Parts: sequence; structure tokens; C-alpha cells
Amino acid sequence: MKNNPSGKLHIISLGCSKNLIDSEVMGGQAAASGMALVGSPEQADIVIINTCGFILPAKEEALEIILTLAEGKKKSGRDLKLIVAG
Repeated sequence: MKNNPSGKLHIISLGCSKNLIDSEVMGGQAAASGMALVGSPEQADIVIINTCGFILPAKEEALEIILTLAEGKKKSGRDLKLIVAG
């Protein structure tokens, strides 16, 4: 039996161009498995933040985005899943 996830996914890609490629691959695989890619975190059930742990500005930007999304999730009570990769 094949696992066929559904839901709405938004990917935020930070850091270098390699991260952008990795994000595109993740998005393609998610779409191929039945997930819908959406244009904003507010529309999503799942948000992937694909970042770089080596570039300080990307790390700082990622922390800001993670904390903002987590706070928004807490305030709204949404069942938003946050995934951090990179």
C-alpha cells in the first residue's frame, strides 16, 4: 500500500542557491505524492523552513521566521506543523 499524503505545503528557502535547489526537490516530491504547494504560510498545513546553519544571516533570519510562525501558531490555535531542515 502506497502512502499518499494530502495537505497544503509552503516551503521557505533561506541561505545559498543549493538550499533553493533542495527546496525545489522537496516541493516536487511533495507535489508528486499528492500535497498541494501554496504561496504563503497562512494557507499551509505544513511549513518547511529550509535553511543553512553555516551562514550567520541565514541562521538569524531562520530563527526569526521560526519564532514568528510558532507564535502565530500558538495565538491562532492552528494545527500547523513546522519543519526545519538544512
